[in-house]
Amino acid sequence: MQDEPHILDAALREVIGGQTPPDLIAATLARAGGPQDAPWHKAPADKPAAGADNPPIPLRRPWLRWSLAAAASVTVGALVFWQIAVVSNQHEYSGSQTARQASADLENVRTGSEDNAGGQFGNGSGGVADNTPSAGLPGKSEPGQQPPHDRPGGKVKMGLRGGETAPERPSGEQYKNHGTNAFIDTEDDRLSTFALDVDTGSYTKARSWLQQGKLPPEEAVRAEEFVNYFKYDYPRYFDDAPFSLTLDGAPSRYGQNLKNCYLMRVGIKAREIAPSQRKPATLTFVIDVSGSMEGETRLELVKKSLALLLEELREGDRVGIALFGSRGVEYLSHRDVSARAEILEAINSLKTEGATNIEEGLKVGYDMAGREFAAGRINRVILCSDGAANVGATGPGALLETVAQQRRKGITLSSVGFGMGGYNDHLLEQLGDRGDGHYAYVDSLQEARSVFVSNLNATLQVVARDVKMQLEFDPAVVKSWRLIGYENRDVSDKDFRNDAVDGGEVGAGHSVTALYEIKLVDGVSGRIAQATVRYRHDEREEFREVSSAAFTGQFAPAWELAAEDLRLAANVAEFAEILRGSFWARGAGLDAVLEDLQRLNRNDEQVRELIELVKKARELK
Repeated sequence: MQDEPHILDAALREVIGGQTPPDLIAATLARAGGPQDAPWHKAPADKPAAGADNPPIPLRRPWLRWSLAAAASVTVGALVFWQIAVVSNQHEYSGSQTARQASADLENVRTGSEDNAGGQFGNGSGGVADNTPSAGLPGKSEPGQQPPHDRPGGKVKMGLRGGETAPERPSGEQYKNHGTNAFIDTEDDRLSTFALDVDTGSYTKARSWLQQGKLPPEEAVRAEEFVNYFKYDYPRYFDDAPFSLTLDGAPSRYGQNLKNCYLMRVGIKAREIAPSQRKPATLTFVIDVSGSMEGETRLELVKKSLALLLEELREGDRVGIALFGSRGVEYLSHRDVSARAEILEAINSLKTEGATNIEEGLKVGYDMAGREFAAGRINRVILCSDGAANVGATGPGALLETVAQQRRKGITLSSVGFGMGGYNDHLLEQLGDRGDGHYAYVDSLQEARSVFVSNLNATLQVVARDVKMQLEFDPAVVKSWRLIGYENRDVSDKDFRNDAVDGGEVGAGHSVTALYEIKLVDGVSGRIAQATVRYRHDEREEFREVSSAAFTGQFAPAWELAAEDLRLAANVAEFAEILRGSFWARGAGLDAVLEDLQRLNRNDEQVRELIELVKKARELK
């Protein structure tokens, strides 16, 4: 009890000395043991509430615990805003920068509450955060308490770093800030659970920004979609499963304190299916012809993209078209693709007019798809839009419920985005995920070929549904861990085997990659983690699981000796972390990323393009 006054005293001295609010409050609460009945501090009975390296000071009087927490919060808020006011009086521009940074820092403390309010995120297992030095990607925060991973405070909001201004954003662009996952003390929570994601829209959207000479908005960058845009040469052993599972790792190239810091990769490679073996498809194109779709990179590009897709379809496939502007209409009833010329003529005659009623367009499209539904076929709606709904249901709530209902009937949805400005990335990404399809963004004819020609089988033919992954880390070997990306695909640990909870879908030939930053216990070797993938067979309701383990002996002894695919994935993830202003990439630069990419022996057009994008981003920053 005699130490308790010193906690608040230390907090006051630290904030005056410049410690950031999120670090200060997290550290103060952790040292105090935190309010034991606070939602962020509850831990299961079989899990310690704090790491062995920094045990909390027990407080036996609840009123004192709450008083300390409240006093720390109020003091920090008052001092931070006092500093903002002083700076703004001295220099208006500098003050505005400080205010944005202070706001972002304060937001770090409370993040997770908004996303968790709907029960979609987090496993509610509680506990204090990792108190080890930051590991993994560059420019991480100083050693100290960090927010936990999947409970209130479990994600750190992306935000501006010191001296930066927000990138210019075209009018009407809509994104969702899902925050960034934080480090977790393995003794507090050894389980990481999430739904797989094969989307790529975030990468192509960011590429468009950079090619126009602008940095993408930070919230537009989703690290897993950057990583999964690229192809990796995973081993192709399948046995009875529709995919292989690979784990590897290497000492981390990035970070301030690299002792015992490693990057671990978990990779899935789905079984390839020859085009002749693909199921016959019933496709319903739902095309946005509203006034906002006028232009070469919008409706005109939609026409060219669908023309490419038609060329890849085979006899027995059927195509129908629904349109929407201010109203939704049935434009072309389903017919066999042998009537390709008629279908193409109908597409080429499209013109733009009216508002954007996505709700009614999807309703008409689903009605058409329902009439043509047949078991044993691919029944897919393909939405082509900029997502800028302004008539009917314009928010994701009602639209997502409709998509989920149709998914349960066996009609899936893929959303393909077009256009810059007046673009709703968040809505289109959510529609694709909820529809058991995927989300892609098409900004060029080359990208259209990638989505509708090169990856058509992966786009249409699903080999595993409701796919979830769970990693169990060994606390004897792993001190702390952090999942890079997948913030909006978080699944409660207890729902890993709850088959009513939706997972992701994996198409034929798809590869899916997840990256973890881990800090190992000094001088210990053995099993790092057990990875388990749970999925539903494409044609049956039964669920199956595939497991594999990672051991310290499997990891490369040095970064330069790691597999090139692992290095590529790590550099792509680092690129994304820097672009999205990750809390864990503070102070990082792109020189190291560019250097390592140029060292890779990859005669790959995608990698050459990536190198140019990194150069552009470096110039813009």
